[in-house]
Amino acid sequence: MLKKVYPAIFETDPVGYGIYFPDIEGAATQGADIQEGLDMATDLLGLMLADLIEQGETLPEPTPVNEVKYDKSYQFVTLVSVDLTGYIQEGHADKKTIKIPHWLNVRAMNAGINFSQTMTDALMEKLQV
Repeated sequence: MLKKVYPAIFETDPVGYGIYFPDIEGAATQGADIQEGLDMATDLLGLMLADLIEQGETLPEPTPVNEVKYDKSYQFVTLVSVDLTGYIQEGHADKKTIKIPHWLNVRAMNAGINFSQTMTDALMEKLQV
């Protein structure tokens, strides 16, 4: 699972709420109510971050929620989380040959470890994507 969390600013507007992510350029959406706004914000966050990853860009560092600047008279800040697994285009898988110690291979096979998924998870963690 590749979960990311970013602050979002919700502001009242004539149709409900306008929502934008101050850390992600161009990331804005809207919703008729808070629930729809959260759903739209989650989807937008997933699409925007997946696009950055696919373009080889570094993901922006999320601003701590208590440091986000907003106008309390018509805005509020909340955190939005998304699992990017479903948003990243898998495309095709590249075959890689790796060598690991025999004893580790035996233990992993006995434990039913999926080597491809484990390597993918490890690389994503190492690359901070």
